[in-house]
Amino acid sequence: MSTPTGPVRVALIGTRGYGASHLRTLARLEQAGTARLVGVVDVVEPPEELAGIHHRSLAALLEASGEDERPEIIAIATPIDTHVPLALEALGAGIDVYLEKPPVPALVDHGTLLEAAQRAGRSVQVGFQARGGAGVDVLAAEVAAGTLGEIAAAPLGEITEVAVHGAWQRDRAYYRRSPWAGRRRRDGRRVADGVATNPLAHAVHAGLAIAGIAQVQDIATVTCELRRAHDIEADDTTFLRIDPAGRAPAVVCTLTTAAGRHENPWVEIRGTRGSHRLWYTEDRSVRTGADGAREELAHARTDLMENLVAHVRDRSVALVSPLASTAPFSAVLEAIQSVLDPLPIGEDWVHWHGEGELAYPTIEGLDEAMTRALATGRPFSELGVPWAREDAVATWAPPTA
Repeated sequence: MSTPTGPVRVALIGTRGYGASHLRTLARLEQAGTARLVGVVDVVEPPEELAGIHHRSLAALLEASGEDERPEIIAIATPIDTHVPLALEALGAGIDVYLEKPPVPALVDHGTLLEAAQRAGRSVQVGFQARGGAGVDVLAAEVAAGTLGEIAAAPLGEITEVAVHGAWQRDRAYYRRSPWAGRRRRDGRRVADGVATNPLAHAVHAGLAIAGIAQVQDIATVTCELRRAHDIEADDTTFLRIDPAGRAPAVVCTLTTAAGRHENPWVEIRGTRGSHRLWYTEDRSVRTGADGAREELAHARTDLMENLVAHVRDRSVALVSPLASTAPFSAVLEAIQSVLDPLPIGEDWVHWHGEGELAYPTIEGLDEAMTRALATGRPFSELGVPWAREDAVATWAPPTA
């Protein structure tokens, strides 16, 4: 069989929402001559310019594709609970997959999908965009070495923890944009939406990667405190502590979509004599020494679709975010989905701003509570936070083999 040449043929499932970002990326890659969009799948009518390559199902697209139009990559940007069946269908047809995060709604699904990819001899790239930034690798290398590097020949000390902070604002419209938004379950199926598993999932995954937690067995326990200010089913304000089974540092996360101000999320290595904070959406980080000396770094970025396209043409090109590397995140997702549903924060502590669909909530004292939780590694309810007096802390451990 001859080796394929020319632009890699790509089909996209889901053209709205984040699918629109994929369309822009594919347009850029098509202009560069490295990829070509050969079909889209959507249950609704796509933009008019895609009408000629639109199909209602992946099966219909594949049936209509001649040899020169058959996709080599299927990109999946659909609701979370549809990821696994669509990815299995694509892998079963012998096609590589780009799968949006979170890849699966349950830990058992992760194993099923990984086995299917190995059986098919195909690759799955997962759309954890933070992983495309080289800053994650820089911080991960510092954790692996046990020191944070040096500023003016002064070592920054031993690693004590990896801290993850995400403070975003989301309005009512965000959680009403689709039937699955803000849901833990729908029609008897796990949806697994929530602040830690969807909008700020990138931060959690980056924290795990930086800490060197590379497989499920590297996790001893996951401590969760799930709360919500929005009128939703899922969590929008969350504390997580991932304690390692080995020598990796603990990963402590405070995440919300009900912040007093919208901030760029960050992941920080904390050491006995300094710190290194990465703003992964900006590809920028700052090392700070015990004496206050600062060193700012800029980091390169690899586009994950572009990386998969290169991998399809040359298998020696390693994937930046392969499915296997996301197993620890799937374990954290399983922990979040296995504990009790998030508790609502009392209306006395939630303040709404704006009107109608544009209204968004803020939680009184949340900034201070998140800072203290990261500093101590303790959940909100253990810190005397007034809106967290009712205990909502639960601990989960991965299943043993």
